[in-house]
Amino acid sequence: MSAESKFKVTTRIRTALLKSPEISKNISGVFPIVAPKNTVGDFIIYQRDQYSKEYTKMGIYKEQCRVYITAISESYDKSQELAYQINECLEGVHHDLNMSIKLIDSTEDFEDAKYIQTLLFEVE
Repeated sequence: MSAESKFKVTTRIRTALLKSPEISKNISGVFPIVAPKNTVGDFIIYQRDQYSKEYTKMGIYKEQCRVYITAISESYDKSQELAYQINECLEGVHHDLNMSIKLIDSTEDFEDAKYIQTLLFEVE
């Protein structure tokens, strides 16, 4: 993946999530950073958290970033299922997207009458 496209990794991830029938049929949308006010139903938000490069004397040899993907639902069980489907969709090597994605952390929360499942992925 080129340096320019690494900045756009969230666009590629969003596309992959929306292509998944298990995910897209159960959500009202996938939004960058924050969902629009009064979004109804289950939804996903995403945010690139970190972008870095590793260098040798020859130049850049590795680029990676971290992306938070958050599943939000009024039902705890649905939030867990959505988080599971997100992980199933994203984790692994994606030759078509020219990247490797692995889950490195996850957490859950409850706020504003919504269950929140946050997954942190490392993308190389």
